Amino acid sequence: MRQGCYKLKQDNMNQKKISQEYEKAIQYIYELMKSGELTIGSRLPTERALAETLGIGRNSTREALSIMHGMGLIERRQGSGNYISENVGQSIKQTILMMIALKTITKREVCEFRRMMEKSVCNAVIHTGLTKEQQERLESMVNHMSMVTGENLVDTDKAFHEELIADTGNNLWITLMEAVVEVYREWIDYVIKHADGIKKKKLLKTHEMIYDSLIKKDIETLNAAIDEHYDIIEELLG
Repeated sequence: MRQGCYKLKQDNMNQKKISQEYEKAIQYIYELMKSGELTIGSRLPTERALAETLGIGRNSTREALSIMHGMGLIERRQGSGNYISENVGQSIKQTILMMIALKTITKREVCEFRRMMEKSVCNAVIHTGLTKEQQERLESMVNHMSMVTGENLVDTDKAFHEELIADTGNNLWITLMEAVVEVYREWIDYVIKHADGIKKKKLLKTHEMIYDSLIKKDIETLNAAIDEHYDIIEELLG
């Protein structure tokens, strides 16, 4: 009995040591990012190099890298090593999907967040202003929507909203919104493909109103257009 208790105590101590060590490894990698030594796409030191630099076990460095990989912060390339991920937003997307699966958030809450963020994005675009090229791209997409159907309409709608996000020039918003849009995309694609002619015309009209309001810098009409857009989508989602 004593021997069993002793072994359990030792196992707990070893686990605590590994936990402290991998936290040390994660903090070290974070400091390298903060200092600029590691940037997007940079190759991380090997497990062995990390272990020797920090004076910790290889298992601990492996655990640290595994955790960061699971978070989407690093990506593994077969035969090459570990690199700082170029798509950190993917980890946010996976987190949102997991939260939906666990029912800690609902689709409705994602829709509400998407609606409010679209307003924030568009208001930011009004504040910063659109370049001639940005205006032309948005106008071209709105015009194109009236001439296409099915998958082409889905793709154009996606490009329109992605352009709005990109036009903010705010990298935090771009990262967050790309993750939310990826989650939301499957639902809105279903809506666009299955909406009848009347609903599609209404959706097209809201895109035109959003574009016109951005050009005129009419925030009140802009927010009303966004509300109408998402009201239609949520009604069709049921």
